[in-house]
Amino acid sequence: MIKIEPSILDIDASKLNFKKIEKYVERVHIDVVPKGKYTPTAVKRIRTELEKDVHLMILDVEKNIIPYKNAGASIINFNVMSENVIEKIKKIRKAGMKVGLAINPETHVNVLLPFIKKIDEVLVMSVHPGKGGQRFINISSKIKKIKQMNPDVLIKVDGGIKESTLRKIKNADVAIIGSYIFNKKKPIEVIKKLSLKHVANNVRKDIIKMINKASSGHPGGALGMADVFTTLYFDELKYDVNNVKWDKRDYLVLSNGHICTALYSCLARVGFFSRSELEGFRKTGRMLEGHPSVHIPGIENGSGPLGIGLSQAAGMALGSSNRVFCVVSDGEQDEGNNWEAVMLAAKYKLGNLITIMDRNKIQLSGNTKEVMELKNLKKKYLTFGWNVRSINGNNLKQIKKSLQYKGKKPLMIIANTTPGKGVSFMEGKYEWHGKAPNDKEAMKALEELDESR
Repeated sequence: MIKIEPSILDIDASKLNFKKIEKYVERVHIDVVPKGKYTPTAVKRIRTELEKDVHLMILDVEKNIIPYKNAGASIINFNVMSENVIEKIKKIRKAGMKVGLAINPETHVNVLLPFIKKIDEVLVMSVHPGKGGQRFINISSKIKKIKQMNPDVLIKVDGGIKESTLRKIKNADVAIIGSYIFNKKKPIEVIKKLSLKHVANNVRKDIIKMINKASSGHPGGALGMADVFTTLYFDELKYDVNNVKWDKRDYLVLSNGHICTALYSCLARVGFFSRSELEGFRKTGRMLEGHPSVHIPGIENGSGPLGIGLSQAAGMALGSSNRVFCVVSDGEQDEGNNWEAVMLAAKYKLGNLITIMDRNKIQLSGNTKEVMELKNLKKKYLTFGWNVRSINGNNLKQIKKSLQYKGKKPLMIIANTTPGKGVSFMEGKYEWHGKAPNDKEAMKALEELDESR
């Protein structure tokens, strides 16, 4: 899964909303060219939590290492064909930054061999350096050879990349994209579209870390629903992190509160509270409890007993014209109070109520088919007077499309998900419904999620 890194070569950084960009990516790429705008002073003025990935396309690299370090650079890249490469690597390391070597389209990858074990990253240019808007040059064979030289080195590609060319660099780790993003009327929307899979992957990593550190939690359903929560919070819901009681906000009710790690990760990543709070999950005296509570910024309901969430959501939808989204589990379809809410929502034609069912077919004590066979849920909801959509709950496009709803009846989205999604030894196994991974298992899970970049 390739990461997206916006490049601001031809952009006035002072006009960018970095707070919005930070929701989707981890770095910003800054090209430093002769007589260019991004001097150390200009780079220092860029106020962002993103890593500053600086490519020095100037002659005097050594002289500029410390000035760009002081400007906030985390990574310094320079051309592999420059002089005194080893000395430059040592100076960048001594300054406490990562080292990247850039290789131009016409340069053979073998020139990297003397340095490949001494650096962190390789920047493969897929255009000729220095000018934005050039056509993409296919360098996929170079990526493969560099990975063979050093499987641990991070490979990033810069130049002429757009959505249609991403597949040609699928074996790289990072796609650096400038013109394709910033020439659009809504660049944030482009960044979002390109980055959502990576965001969902980060949410999954948060889930593993939180549950492992707490030694308790429910990874199966949370991992399976990471794509749904990512789409909701990064691409659909209306909210204001600075005004949690904004009267025009969408409401999100989580009924099966035991999968709250997915929700907490998204709330932290969009800015309702600090991501450092995730480390305190299920810890006495800390904010993030094992089930959501209304004292947590961004949380609309408390949970615990299964089956109550849809009643809460239906009440909100009845009392407000705002959209109300409710996440429920398939196991909750065993609960009688769930069906009372189903009837109420149908009676009052709550078209502003959109419910997403996690149809992962597992429960705490076994598969749903064995615990309480649910049979044709779509037919049941249609009979009760709801509209129904059935989707792949791990497909971002299908999730987004299903949420685009305007109707006179409540909507049930049956999201067919894979429990434990993204972690091979957890996928489809009910045993991971409520089991915390130990340190060894967590490390393996995180390695798999890293490899899915």
